[in-house]
Amino acid sequence: MIGGLPSLIYKMFFLQIGVFAMTATFFRFVVALLFWISFPLVIVAALAPEESTEFDGQKVTDFGLQARDGRMLDVRDFRGRPVIVEFFASGSPACHAQLEQLIELHHRYAHQGLTIFALAVDRFETPETDKDVGPLILTMKLPFPVGAATRDLANNYHYKGVPATIVLDGEGKIGRIFFGFHEMEKIEPIIKTLLATKK
Repeated sequence: MIGGLPSLIYKMFFLQIGVFAMTATFFRFVVALLFWISFPLVIVAALAPEESTEFDGQKVTDFGLQARDGRMLDVRDFRGRPVIVEFFASGSPACHAQLEQLIELHHRYAHQGLTIFALAVDRFETPETDKDVGPLILTMKLPFPVGAATRDLANNYHYKGVPATIVLDGEGKIGRIFFGFHEMEKIEPIIKTLLATKK
């Protein structure tokens, strides 16, 4: 019995080492897993909701982008009717919610003349998420054209964060700016007013 004691102690010692090694390996695995999960996930902070009339009537820069069917669309082609220019980030939950509101606006008013352009800011705000814009378009089934914004273009539209919903009137001037998330019902009145006066 006494002779077997050292052997038993050795076994217990190596068993403890094995458990410690497994625990350490598991700990490293958990840390690596958490790092892998969190690293590509970039959450973009949303602006506080604000409806601004400060820039109403100001002219902004025209731009064009490619539609999903391959056609080139120019914002100037939609003069005489209201246009929404939406600045969004793929990593912003508030932007996802705002895009959902715009989808509903599109379904309600596109046949009356409303046009929506969505411009992703990922390229200059969070370049590491630029690759996520395409999958987001498909996942959300966005029915309006989507392009990439430049910093200069965004600044011309008084961009200061996301989401930013800029409503243009029939002359291509700012009709209203909605900073942060807004329910469709908050944006709808200005759209109805502009549609009623469209040429």
